[in-house]
Amino acid sequence: MDHIDSTGAPTGGEPDTSRAGELVEDGPTGDQVVDEALEVIFDLDSRPLREHVTAFESVHGALQDRLAEGQR
Repeated sequence: MDHIDSTGAPTGGEPDTSRAGELVEDGPTGDQVVDEALEVIFDLDSRPLREHVTAFESVHGALQDRLAEGQR
């Protein structure tokens, strides 16, 4: 089964799972709302666990709003 890499090109093999589950910061996405949401996620390990749900809800809401804007 062919898989697609981040450039959209087929890889011809199995996906690289060596970093599966690892959160990797690749750089800005070009969308300020998405970048800000990612910063909240990347900062979670420095925040108390009890704040994680609120952070995820905030990110989820911001991304939903951004998607809705794109559909207009």
